[in-house]
Amino acid sequence: MQLLFLKKGNCFLLTEIRDILWSLPTVGFITGTGIYFTVKSRFYPIRNAGKIIKSVTVSENTGGISPLKGLMTSLGGTVGVGSITGVALALRQGGAGAIFWMWISSFFCMMLKYAENYITVKGKPKGASPGSASVLLAELGKKKIAAFFAVSALLASFGSGNMAQSNAVSEAAKSLNLSPLVCGAVFSLLLIPAVAGGQRIIARINGVLVPIAGIFFICVVLGMSLFKISALKTAITDIFSSAFGLRQAAAGFSGAAASAAIRTGVSKGVFSHEAGMGSSPMAHSAADTAPPLAGNFGVIEVFADTFIVSTVTALALIMTGNGTTEEMFFSFLGNGGGILLLISVGIFAYAAVISWCFYSESCISYLFGSKKAPRIIYRCLCVIFAFLGCVGNIETVWVVSDIFNALMLFPNMYAVILKRKELPF
Repeated sequence: MQLLFLKKGNCFLLTEIRDILWSLPTVGFITGTGIYFTVKSRFYPIRNAGKIIKSVTVSENTGGISPLKGLMTSLGGTVGVGSITGVALALRQGGAGAIFWMWISSFFCMMLKYAENYITVKGKPKGASPGSASVLLAELGKKKIAAFFAVSALLASFGSGNMAQSNAVSEAAKSLNLSPLVCGAVFSLLLIPAVAGGQRIIARINGVLVPIAGIFFICVVLGMSLFKISALKTAITDIFSSAFGLRQAAAGFSGAAASAAIRTGVSKGVFSHEAGMGSSPMAHSAADTAPPLAGNFGVIEVFADTFIVSTVTALALIMTGNGTTEEMFFSFLGNGGGILLLISVGIFAYAAVISWCFYSESCISYLFGSKKAPRIIYRCLCVIFAFLGCVGNIETVWVVSDIFNALMLFPNMYAVILKRKELPF
């Protein structure tokens, strides 16, 4: 998930609220909780790496959504546009060292995502509607907080889960001189079949779309990186030396550079893999995934997002010396690169939007039960907001959505911490 750091101006108050909610204490709290679960589990991801990898071969199906499709849906929401453009943003703000701290924070957050997935799936009453932090909080007697989480998730789905994604597609289209109106119309129309089909159709689409999107993007970026493979060693050295401010110190800069690398890298990791936000558990509980398997999938999600997609993008940008992914694609492939970028962004954005629709269905189930009207209204709004994202100014939307993302995180983390003793370690 991409975080845009905006200049204080038109939305000064909102930006201030966002900066407070996503300040270093919040990022430290998330990473610190991840460290706690990692140590308590005796570094489970390392000890059970083979078992976790084998999890993706699970083919069991309860007659509804398969566990693997639940994983693909969660990955669709996690590996979004931010994994393409957000990495470039992190490099500009924190330097190459930000990637090192992104790796460190993400390593520990793998167990945070394991914990929230395991706890939420385990806490879902058998045969009940999809589980979520709302269900856990309601069982704990915190019904107002439960409703607060569901409403925050719904509102966030219109921002970072929808308009910001479609706007990224529009920006990629503009580089090819394509009209935002045409882009918005096409993107919105393509959403209708998936959104109207509900969770099962979304899971089926993501089961095919997400692997294709990931493999396609990685292959294209690796292909461009091969032209600069001689710079790989220098890029890796730059990441490690810049992480502690060594290179900047040698050049006469203060330790502020190292601080920026830490802050930006950790923040990028948290916003990208969404550990602690409570989104991923909604996909796995809807699929009736077994708690241990859901936990393993959480580890895979963080690893795939950070250590594969984001890392490949970061190394390519450093090696090629480009400031943005758009510059990189155009510098190597010209207009053909612009087309490939548009395809990559379009597929990732589409998967992210419908994944957030999947999450929203769970929130609607909690708030309104089986009533059809709220679902129909939401689906219509989803298509409308996707169109508006393509043709509108997205800056304020990003700030507002970041606020609601944070408001999702706090109740979810509260539920996970209260239920931490249910973990199998």
